[in-house]
Amino acid sequence: MKENSIGESEYKLMEMIWDNSPITSGELSAMCEKEHNWKKTTIYTMIKRLSNKGFIKNEKAVITYIVGRDEVRKEQSEELVRKNFGGSLPMFVSAFLGDRSLSKEDAKKLIDLIEKHTED
Repeated sequence: MKENSIGESEYKLMEMIWDNSPITSGELSAMCEKEHNWKKTTIYTMIKRLSNKGFIKNEKAVITYIVGRDEVRKEQSEELVRKNFGGSLPMFVSAFLGDRSLSKEDAKKLIDLIEKHTED
């Protein structure tokens, strides 16, 4: 994925692209105006930025994504942990949980994930 991150509005636009790709810029614009009340100029500016960043391709007014949803989520999650918790996943989990309790089922899923991703 490109090293440039995307903002909240760009992410919302990407969600629409992921769900509807390939889609014409006109169709995307109409959807965004209806769902988010965004102006056409704002939408086309975001399309251009996402294209310049390498997240989407805009050929003959047909938009397709280059970078998938999972890749963007992974990068944004890693960036969040890096920026806010010094790269410490345990600090992130501790802050995320706060005073909440986990169900036994959720705890088991997390333990399974940790074991799956633990280096020998």
